[in-house]
Amino acid sequence: MKKKKVLVHGTPDSLKKFFSDALSFDYEVAAILSESFDKVSIVRGGKELDILPSQSLPKFIQRIIDAVIITDSNARDAVINFFLKQGFDIRKLIFWNETNGWEKVEFKSSDNTRIAYVNGLEFHIQNEADEKFFKDALSRLKRVRTYRNTDPKLYPAILAQDFQKKHNRPLDFNNLKTFTEKMQWIKLYDATTLKSRLADKFLVRSWVTEKIGAQYLIPFLGVWDNFDDIDFSVLPDQFVLKCNHGSGMNVVVRDKYSFDKQRARERINAWLAQDFSFCWNNFELHYTRINRKIIAEKFMQDGDAPNLTDYKFWCFGGKPTYCKVITGRTQSARLDYFDMNWQHMNFEQNNRPNSEHPEQIPKPKNFELMKTLAAKLAEGFAFVRVDFYEIGGRVYFGEMTFTPGAGNFSFKSEGTDEHLGTLLTLPKASPFPRI
Repeated sequence: MKKKKVLVHGTPDSLKKFFSDALSFDYEVAAILSESFDKVSIVRGGKELDILPSQSLPKFIQRIIDAVIITDSNARDAVINFFLKQGFDIRKLIFWNETNGWEKVEFKSSDNTRIAYVNGLEFHIQNEADEKFFKDALSRLKRVRTYRNTDPKLYPAILAQDFQKKHNRPLDFNNLKTFTEKMQWIKLYDATTLKSRLADKFLVRSWVTEKIGAQYLIPFLGVWDNFDDIDFSVLPDQFVLKCNHGSGMNVVVRDKYSFDKQRARERINAWLAQDFSFCWNNFELHYTRINRKIIAEKFMQDGDAPNLTDYKFWCFGGKPTYCKVITGRTQSARLDYFDMNWQHMNFEQNNRPNSEHPEQIPKPKNFELMKTLAAKLAEGFAFVRVDFYEIGGRVYFGEMTFTPGAGNFSFKSEGTDEHLGTLLTLPKASPFPRI
């Protein structure tokens, strides 16, 4: 995501603390606002930043900056009033403190809706779902800040501690056996630049075109850095908006004339503000390099079926080995695994049961073609999951996932984790990405 051009306001002490926070590098600082000219000296990128007097702030500044970061919490109300009188939008005011990072500011609208602002984001909170999304967004932002300010040398120990809590067994990076154990190593030590490109839902399209052909891509409708740049008038009546840098960041629009645009804006902006590598304690480091964007794709439907069926090929050493099938998303999702002869496997995850009658799940008509395409896309990777859909008799590419579930799921079926672990040969370690 493009860096915001900002002013930074505060006391000499609060300014220096902000600039020592890893989050400060998410912004392009135009100038510092302070009354203490003789006490403030901030050098960034080898250049000393300009200092402007806040009480005589030039009017044109509003037009050239995206936000003001305010680091002096003690003067918050007075600072808010000052900038509002200067004509700044409340959404442009971002509050930071040393203890918690981003602070929230709340108001109530005339209809009693809570409106919260944090990190330049806006949230209208009208019900429990809105409240949950808001709290989750705040929690993610705090986690991202914590881990970006943590020495990467500590990541293995943090992951091991988290693994112990989730799986009730230790994680020894010197003796990895199961699939979920090896996934923890891959998240840290196989976060290559190529994986970053292919985990990017925008950039992966060029890879798919090169490897298997553009005919397997879901039709593309547009890409933007900001939600407010989207011209909905040129989009079809139905489409899907996605953030390109993580998982579960989708807005399905079945009718562009009636969908809740404000809610979509709030959710997408919150997603764009999050480094997916850290927002779930997962340390999937290949996501941290992705330049965050919004993309739109054609809404796809297979006849009258309420949902598309996912065919997720688990590929080990470039070879498709199992196909995970997800059915029944509308009511209660079920997961089933099949081998490359479409024989049902006794693999069952704890979080999702198998279908009651897996023998009734039909093999896709283009199963052999999917296997061939998956092998071409998986070539050269120790492990990757390659997803396809079959719509109207045609095959469409879904995504490439290198660390499914961040390796944090577990199997109910005895021996499955161990068996899958024997199929995964870890590659040579690569350096950590720059955080």
